[in-house]
Amino acid sequence: MGFEQVILIGVDHNFTSKGEANKTVISQGDDPNHVAPNYFGKGVRWQLPDLDTSEIGYAMARNFYKKAGREVLDATVGGKLTIFPKVDYNSLF
Repeated sequence: MGFEQVILIGVDHNFTSKGEANKTVISQGDDPNHVAPNYFGKGVRWQLPDLDTSEIGYAMARNFYKKAGREVLDATVGGKLTIFPKVDYNSLF
C-alpha cells in the first residue's frame, strides 16, 4: 500500500490465559485478555496465543520495512511487544 510509516495501536502482546500455544480452550466467563470482558463470552471456543511465533512474524515485518527504508512503530499503551520502537500514543494526536 506504500505506507512509509506504520503505527501499531492496541498490540498488547500479553495474555492472562496461559497454556500450550494454539490449544483450543473454552471461555469460562469474563475475558481478561481483550479490551472488553465480553469479547469471548462464556462457552466460546478459542485458541491460546502463540506469542513466540508472532514475534518471529513481527521481526520479519520490521526487517522488511527497514530494508525498504520504512518503519513500524508501536504506540500501544502498556503493551509488552518489544520488537518495534515505541512512540508515545498521546504524542500522535
